Amino acid sequence: MKVILTQDVPKVGNRDEVLELSEGYAQNVLISKGKAILATPKALADLENRRSSLNKKKEDEAKTFSELISNLNDKKVIIKVKTNEKGNLFKSVGAKDVSVAIKESTGLIIEEGNIIMDHLKEKGSHKVTLKRGNLKGECEIIIESI
Repeated sequence: MKVILTQDVPKVGNRDEVLELSEGYAQNVLISKGKAILATPKALADLENRRSSLNKKKEDEAKTFSELISNLNDKKVIIKVKTNEKGNLFKSVGAKDVSVAIKESTGLIIEEGNIIMDHLKEKGSHKVTLKRGNLKGECEIIIESI
């Protein structure tokens, strides 16, 4: 019996996977518990439509992110933090701080999960990697004291 999984099932398959399973297992375990649906022509067509729309959405997000990266490549983002007399920072600068600073200075929104960096603990210029999927870019962050 052909079924389409509606959720990940350990040792069986992943969501939206079309599988050929024994009729008893498919009916009594997967379909009755809502973990799968019968693979009718309409259900297969719906699955294909959902996959194509997901692929289009991913392509659009990748295009948008590559535009963000190209806009940030030649810009410098300045973050002002409190320091002591020696110039040491009172707190480290993390991905959230960088995300907020990019939004304030350029108006571009980069989620902190897309910023790959160690916590910055010194004043000066630092390179930060922006990554989403297999797209990568860099942004220069300048930390100054208030």
